[in-house]
Amino acid sequence: MTLSRHNTSFQLHGDRWLTRFTRLCAGVSAAIVLLVFLFLLKESWPAFRKIGVVRFFTDESWHPLSQRFSLLPMMVATALTTSGAVLLATPLGILSAVFGCYYAPCFIAAWHRRLIELLAGIPSVVFGLWGLVVLVPLLTPLGGSGQSLLSGTLVLALMILPTIALTAQSALAAVPKNLIRGAAALGLRPWAIAWQISIPQASRGIKT
Repeated sequence: MTLSRHNTSFQLHGDRWLTRFTRLCAGVSAAIVLLVFLFLLKESWPAFRKIGVVRFFTDESWHPLSQRFSLLPMMVATALTTSGAVLLATPLGILSAVFGCYYAPCFIAAWHRRLIELLAGIPSVVFGLWGLVVLVPLLTPLGGSGQSLLSGTLVLALMILPTIALTAQSALAAVPKNLIRGAAALGLRPWAIAWQISIPQASRGIKT
C-alpha cells in the first residue's frame, strides 16, 4: 500500500514537472517568434517611414532600384499559387490515403507509406531546384520562359502532397474499426466504406 502511494506521488510529481517544462518550451517558442517579429519591424521601420505603407500597394511594380515598391503582384501570385497547389494536392493526397488504407495489400501499403514519408522528408529547396532544372524546361514549349504560375503551382503541390497524404492516412487509420466492420457486414464495398463512412468520420483530422 505504501509502495503504491509512493509510486502515485512520484507520478504526480513527474507530471507537474513535465507540465512546467512544456509550458516553458511553449513560452520560449512564443518569445522567439515575438523577437523575430520585433527584429523585422525594427529593421524595416526606416523603409516604412520613408516610403509609407500605401506605396507598397499602389506602385506599378516591384523595382526597388527604380523606386517602385509594389508588393501587390507578389501577394496575388502567392495567393494564386497556394490556392492552386491546395486544390491540386488535396484530392490526390486523400486518394493516396484511401489507397493505402483500403486497397493496397499490407506489403504494398507499408512501402507506399515509406515512400510518402521519404518524399515528406525532402527539403523544400530540393523541390525548388528540381522545378527549376527539370519542370521549367518541360513547360517552356507552352510559351514564355516556363517560370510561371503553373510551374510554381506544380512544385508547391508536389511539396505539400506527402504531408496531406500522411495526415489523411493517419486520420483514416483512427476511424473506429467497428464502423468499418459493420459497413463491410452490410455489404458495402471498399470505395463506399471509404467515401460514405471513413472520410466523413476523419474529416476533422484531415482538415487540421
